[in-house]
Amino acid sequence: MIPYLVDLEVVFNFGEIKEMEELRSLTLSLNNSRQFKPLKALADMISPELYARLLKVKPFEDSLFLEELSYRTRVYVITNLPKVDAKSLLLRSNLDVFVQDVISAEEVGKFLPAREILEFGVRRANSVVGATTFLTASLPYALPSRELGMRVVLLRRNYRVPESLGIIQVPSLGRLAEITAQQRVDGTMGDSALRCT
Repeated sequence: MIPYLVDLEVVFNFGEIKEMEELRSLTLSLNNSRQFKPLKALADMISPELYARLLKVKPFEDSLFLEELSYRTRVYVITNLPKVDAKSLLLRSNLDVFVQDVISAEEVGKFLPAREILEFGVRRANSVVGATTFLTASLPYALPSRELGMRVVLLRRNYRVPESLGIIQVPSLGRLAEITAQQRVDGTMGDSALRCT
């Protein structure tokens, strides 16, 4: 089965937190730094109660479609949150059973979309870069992962992205589950009508 690295921001609505863009910008700017600072420390720099609000964020309505995806793919969640906090969010929403593992920035010492955390996620999924699909709602995360050679699906946003980049845009997790469920038989692939694409 194909591994999917799913950005936690695809599952949970972090966009409802007004300081989220500022926190994302801060993590992006620190990826070139040699010293890794925990996300809680960065959040506290922006606002003392920000980290607590991150841990209370609600899932998107279609997040239960992770179950459908887990039947056809191996789902790994990748996040800048500490692993225990990300697992807690998944557990609280009963989504943990659909996820193979959580890959956290603290395990690598680099925030998304650094090459190191993406490659670590691919290794954890026991796969290769070209066979791994990365699901994200953030264009700044999509571009480096596509550059690395991953298949990239951009969810929930409608960016103007050149087709030559090879980034697929899908409006929701539910629609992605429908797309992955569709199979068609290709009669041109030889003598076997059982070959599906």
